[in-house]
Amino acid sequence: MKLKLLAVSILFFLVQMTFNAAAQTTHTTYKPIEAHLQIKSIHLWRGLEITTSPYLLGVVNFTDKSGRLKVGARGSSGWNGEYRQLDYFASYQYKNARIVLYDIFNSSKTLPLTTNLFDYSASTTRHFIDATIGYTISKKFPLDIAWSTIIAGRDRDVLPGDSIAIAGKDPLRRGKNRYSTYVQLTYPVNLNDVRLDFFIGGVFTLNGQQNSFYGNKPGIATLGVAANKKVTVGKYSFPVSLAPTWNPIRKTGGLVVGVSLF
Repeated sequence: MKLKLLAVSILFFLVQMTFNAAAQTTHTTYKPIEAHLQIKSIHLWRGLEITTSPYLLGVVNFTDKSGRLKVGARGSSGWNGEYRQLDYFASYQYKNARIVLYDIFNSSKTLPLTTNLFDYSASTTRHFIDATIGYTISKKFPLDIAWSTIIAGRDRDVLPGDSIAIAGKDPLRRGKNRYSTYVQLTYPVNLNDVRLDFFIGGVFTLNGQQNSFYGNKPGIATLGVAANKKVTVGKYSFPVSLAPTWNPIRKTGGLVVGVSLF
């Protein structure tokens, strides 16, 4: 219940900020609603292999007139039916700095499908709230630094005896929050009509434990480069990305291919 109240309170506060900001700005080309759809080959998130099948990713959000604050939702579904996700988010951008909050709910072949979307109980929920603070240094030196910490939800320890006998459900998680943290550095390089984003990401916990949401020890969880280019087919142009990614902690990796339809 505390997690649910926290998620609702944060989103309500950010929605209120959105309407306050919208009332104070006067852009004539204001388009409050945005919608985007992507196709991706596999889902690698912060080094975690969420699904190895292609999936659709849709995003709908409301943007205030200043363009700084966004509130919305995104959803994903694997083509083979083994993966689904529904997230709520709010972000605020001011110059080179940004704050992003996500309430994330997902399930896959390795994460139980028979879960309750409305379950926010600390020991059984599949939700987790992820908070990110990011900063891009400058246009001349566009190194982006992003610090993300899971501040609430299922990022908790499983204590001895925290087992559940019902098939398709997680074990109970009655331990303390680990506050698993992911820090990523990204540096873009433009080569003619191709942008290369080189990235590296490390993981650790803020409570000092070895096990985190991302693996059984701290270290480098992502290492790779994303190549982004617009591809023209007839009258239409589609942004396409190819991102070979490695996870040294888990000794895994993969190539993520993405196409933005709109």
